[in-house]
Amino acid sequence: MRIFIDCTHTAKYTYKNTGIHRVVRELTSELLKLNSSRTDIEILLVMFDGRRIRRVTSLNPSNHGHVNKSKFSFYLNKVNSKFQILISKIINKLKKLSLEISDLIASLHNDPKNQGIYFEKYQIKPEDIYVIADANWDLPKTYYRFLQNLKQSEVTLAIICYDIIPIKFPHFSSHSFTKAFTSFYKEYSNLFDLVLCISQNSAKDYKNAKKQGILSINNPNVIVKSFRLGCDYYNHDDLVNLDNTSFDTNFHKLLTKRYILVVGSLVPHKNIKAIMEAFDLLINSNYEDIHLLFAGNRGWHPETDAIIESHQMYGKLIHILGSVTDAQLKVLYKNCYCLVQASFYEGFGLPVVEALQYFKPVVASTGGSLPEIGGDFCVYFDPNEPTELYESLKKLLDSDIYYNDLVEYIKKQYKPFSWQESAEQFLSSLCN
Repeated sequence: MRIFIDCTHTAKYTYKNTGIHRVVRELTSELLKLNSSRTDIEILLVMFDGRRIRRVTSLNPSNHGHVNKSKFSFYLNKVNSKFQILISKIINKLKKLSLEISDLIASLHNDPKNQGIYFEKYQIKPEDIYVIADANWDLPKTYYRFLQNLKQSEVTLAIICYDIIPIKFPHFSSHSFTKAFTSFYKEYSNLFDLVLCISQNSAKDYKNAKKQGILSINNPNVIVKSFRLGCDYYNHDDLVNLDNTSFDTNFHKLLTKRYILVVGSLVPHKNIKAIMEAFDLLINSNYEDIHLLFAGNRGWHPETDAIIESHQMYGKLIHILGSVTDAQLKVLYKNCYCLVQASFYEGFGLPVVEALQYFKPVVASTGGSLPEIGGDFCVYFDPNEPTELYESLKKLLDSDIYYNDLVEYIKKQYKPFSWQESAEQFLSSLCN
């Protein structure tokens, strides 16, 4: 049995290292390792090029620049990196436009759509499985017809559903993204045989959306399951070294400070406003030796960026690091005082399990799947109550005994779930 893992978005945008891209890289890496030890399956990484699928040989993120410790070289590399990313974006947009034009021409000529039945000269058979593992909701219409062909060939179609935030909370996403995401799930959900969600809460949300008619009701036999994401950061601790990062001298100094870490893109559903309000309360309560570090891209919402950048302590106690590499993120986890995950909603909450692997206290909201993922190891607060976040942080800062007891509890009781275990659970859900 062959299992095709569609990782189009990660293969196209190798400079991206956000949540879904990180999951795709980690999960597929472990799946390929399992593939080498099993004779009953063959796992193939593929991407859709607008007409058909082709093999993916590498998903490694682009390295836009090398490590250089001089401040001038650091900023030069940073500018060069942004320029290369901009060029990549322009090229991909032109490719997408070209595909849309060719698709329109083909439809006008009633071009038969038989692509997708063959892969590298081998016929795709009914016992094969095709998994949409990536953020493929902005692909051209030819992608739908390609999946239709697979469906007609009796290939099992599966998708990994990370969350349905743009459907459940449309005000948390841009209008264009909400439209593309919602259209994808409304149109494509009638094709899915299996939906694999990354938490039980996400699976529940998907089933509810289907019952409410938000998703296709013409697919009554679709199976909705869940599997758990993994984390191996602590197991690769030999890679955690300040010399392996491209942080400049100022950031190296920051890493020696006591800081609260926030990981993720600066977008509305991450509840940045509550974090800033709680941190304000800390500053006003004379906690002036604690820093706040945001590790993640600026998002589509400039008002969210402004909440941070307009603060009088921005650049002093509050810092935006932007996108960071895996090596940099490991260093940030290892040296942080605690992690804050304040989201109104999360489909999983990868930073929570990553911080726990470093035995760091996590102050998390009760949004979405976070209580399910964090279990008894996090300190929880209502995402609509910034004062609860403040009180939770204050309690940690006021008592070394409380803080250390929490760390010891995590060390003794928390059982990490590896990416290998995640891949095995994924295969079990997929094949059974």
